[in-house]
Amino acid sequence: MYHKKMMKAINKISVLIITPPLTSPAMPSFTAALAAGCFLHKAFKTIVYDANLDFFVNHVFLKKVMDFLRSESFYDPEKYLVASNRIDDLLYFHSAGFYPSMFRWGFQAASVIDDNKNPTYISFCHEKLDLKLKQTLPKVVILALDSEAQVPCAITMINYIKAVFPEIKTIVLAGRNQAEDNTPGADHSFSLQNTGLFLKWINTFWKLKNHDTQVEPDFSIFPLKEYLTPELILPLQSCFFKDAFSFWDFVAKLKDKFGAKGFLFEDMFSSFEFFVEKKEVSHIFFGVKAVMENFDTIYHGNEIQNLFSSGMTLIQWESSEKKQSAEIKTLWDLSKQGIWNHVNLTGLTDYALKNDWLTFISLNPNIAHSYDNLIDNDPYIKSDINAMDPLLQGYTGVKQIPGEPFWKILSDPAHLLLYLNYHGKKNLFRLRADKINETIISLGSNITFNFMKPDELPPGFLDEICAMVEAGGSVDTKYVRYNLERAYLIGYAEENGIIVGNSSLKHPRPEFIQRLNTITGLDFNHFVERGYTSVRPEYRALGVGAKLLEGLTKRAGQHKVFSIISEDNTATRKIAKKNNTKQIAVYYSEKAGKKLGIWMPENMIEKDWELK
Repeated sequence: MYHKKMMKAINKISVLIITPPLTSPAMPSFTAALAAGCFLHKAFKTIVYDANLDFFVNHVFLKKVMDFLRSESFYDPEKYLVASNRIDDLLYFHSAGFYPSMFRWGFQAASVIDDNKNPTYISFCHEKLDLKLKQTLPKVVILALDSEAQVPCAITMINYIKAVFPEIKTIVLAGRNQAEDNTPGADHSFSLQNTGLFLKWINTFWKLKNHDTQVEPDFSIFPLKEYLTPELILPLQSCFFKDAFSFWDFVAKLKDKFGAKGFLFEDMFSSFEFFVEKKEVSHIFFGVKAVMENFDTIYHGNEIQNLFSSGMTLIQWESSEKKQSAEIKTLWDLSKQGIWNHVNLTGLTDYALKNDWLTFISLNPNIAHSYDNLIDNDPYIKSDINAMDPLLQGYTGVKQIPGEPFWKILSDPAHLLLYLNYHGKKNLFRLRADKINETIISLGSNITFNFMKPDELPPGFLDEICAMVEAGGSVDTKYVRYNLERAYLIGYAEENGIIVGNSSLKHPRPEFIQRLNTITGLDFNHFVERGYTSVRPEYRALGVGAKLLEGLTKRAGQHKVFSIISEDNTATRKIAKKNNTKQIAVYYSEKAGKKLGIWMPENMIEKDWELK
C-alpha cells in the first residue's frame, strides 16, 4: 500500500506506461510512444518502462549475445548465424522451465502458449514490476499493446496490480490491429483506432482543458540505446500523417534528434503516395506493410518507379483473397528495383489460395523473397511460421541445396531491414545458412559450367539432369531421357557438388523438322534444337541460363541452333534477347494450346533467307 505522506510529496501526476512481454526487443513500442505523446502536459510526470525489453535482456539473453546484436559484427552473416543458434538455445532453455510456454523471437512477434497464469510472468511481476511501481508511485498504469502475444502478460500484470496496489488505475491502450476488450480486469480500455477518445478520457479524468489533439509519438523517454540492433530502428504508423510533408518532416526530426536510420510501419498502407517523390532526408530506409487486395488503390501511374529511390526497402504483404497476374507483375517490378517482398500467409488465408501462393513462392524466390505461413490465426499456437508442405515445393525430386535461406535466420523484421540496407536485396537473396555447421554459403560465387556429350557425363549426372528437366515442369517428360541420351551436347552448371542449371542441344525429331519447314520454308535437317533448360529457383537472376545458352551456342560446331519459346515465357524471351537471339517465326501449337516462337542466334540467320 502507498504511504500517504509520500503521495503528498509528489508535485506532478505520475503516469507509468508499460510495454508488456512478448514482442520484438529490437525497437520500442509505437503504442507506448503514442501514449507518451498524449501525456506531454506540465501536469504529468510520464515514465516509460519497457518490460518487454527488460524481460529479454535480463531474463533470457546473455550479455555476449546482446553485445553482438548491438555491434557492427551484427552484419557478418556467419557471426549472426552463430548468435542466432545461441538465441534459439536460450529461448528453448528458458521455455523448458515453464512448460507449456513456448517463447519465440521470430518474424512475427514473439509468442507464447499460456493459460494467463504462467509462473514466468508471475515471477517477473514480483521481481521487476513490484520494484518499478514502488519507485514511480504512479496513479495510472497504461499497458501499451502492439501484439496479441502481449495479452497473457498484460492480464497477469493487471491482476498483480489489482491485488497488490489496488489504488492504481490500469488502462489498456491497444494498437490499431489489436482488440480493446481482450484484457479483462482493466479499469479502462482504448484503441488507437480512436485516439481522440483516449485524449478525452485524460482530460475528463484529470479535469484538464485545451489538451493538444494533434498527438505525435514521443520516443524521447525510451532507452533507445538498449534495443537489440546496431542502428536505431523506430516504428511508425501511416495513419498519423495527414500528408507527405508532415510524414517527411517527422522522419527528418527523428533522424536528427535520435539518429534513427530505419523505420518500420506497423499498419497497412492504403497508398504509397508518401514515397512518390524523394525528399531531402538522406541515408534512411523503410519497411512497410500493405494488403495485396489494395494493388489498384496503392499504385497510381508510375508511382512504383520511385519507391526504392525514396528509401523503401522492404514490403510485408498480406495475402489477398486470390492471386492475380497483376500482383505477380507488381512484385516482379518491385524486386527489380531492389525491394524485398515478404508474403504473410495467415490462418485466415483460404487453404487453396495459401497452397497456390506457397507453390509460387517456392518456384519464384527471386520475386517473393520470404514468407510467413501461420498454420492458425491464433498467435499462441506453436507452429513453424516458415513451414511448407514438400508437395508444394518445386525441385523436391533433385538433390537439395545445402542449408536454408539466410532470411529465415534473421530474428526480426528490424534485423531483416538492416541487413537489406547493408547488404542489398541481391546479396541477401543469395545467402544460405548451414545451422549445424554454422557456415554461410553464397549462391553463385563458385559456379562451374560444363559441356559434354551424353556418354561423357559422370555417373548419375544424366539421372539428375532428367530430374531437373522434369522438375521444371514446362515440357512433356515422356521422351526426356530418350532425347537426352541422343543429344548432340549437354550443358550443366554445378556448385557445391550440385547441378543448379542445365540445358542441351538435341536432335529434333523428323516429323518436327517437317513441321518447321512448313511454317518457315527452311530446311532444319542440319539444325540442333536448344531445349530442356532448367535452372533452380534459388539461382534465378544469377545469369545461369544465359551462360548455358552462350556456351552451347559456341560449341554447336557446323550446326545451326534454334529454340522454341512460348510467347508467354517472358523470362526466357529476355534471356534470348540478351544473348543476341532473334525470333524468326511464330506458330500455334495444338498440343501446348498456345503460340510458340522459333528463335535463332542472330549470327546464324542467313541474310538471303526468305522467311514465311
